[in-house]
Amino acid sequence: MAEQRETPAGSNDPRTELVTRVFVRFQRSLLRYLRDLLVRREDAEDVAQETYVRLMGAAVEQSETHVRALMFRAATNLAYDRFRQRRTRGREDDGELASLPDETPAAERAVELGQAVAIVERTVLALPVRCRQVFLLRVSHEWSYDAIAGRLGVSRRTVEREMQAALDACQRELRGGELP
Repeated sequence: MAEQRETPAGSNDPRTELVTRVFVRFQRSLLRYLRDLLVRREDAEDVAQETYVRLMGAAVEQSETHVRALMFRAATNLAYDRFRQRRTRGREDDGELASLPDETPAAERAVELGQAVAIVERTVLALPVRCRQVFLLRVSHEWSYDAIAGRLGVSRRTVEREMQAALDACQRELRGGELP
């Protein structure tokens, strides 16, 4: 995936410049996070690009922190959308997913995004303490598994299991509590 290095040609819009600057700054972290969520590297790259497009169309506050949080929320929701599409259509249709038009009206997508974010927030708050700490240190602070293990005094493998448990819980809740 080619990194975005400049604002769109001729753009002097401070919002556009802010979104682009934050996206470029946190692009590697976003890709690492998405690779933890998604199996295929190309899916992570596609979702990162979709996230950038969504951010460019979103009303954002003039705050890097707000844009970064919105970026990770949007990426999480797009990744879960991809999971739901695969579950609905089956893996044999994976190649067709990218060509499907998004027919959901913008207002409805915004409501769905807000609902999904609320579900993830409730789910994270309901996690056991250590699991929640691992998830937040990884996602919010971009700590490595080794750094988290050192901070919490546990093994890297424990951190990996806790992160997977948090991701599984979020995915399960976003699917409406269904078991895989």
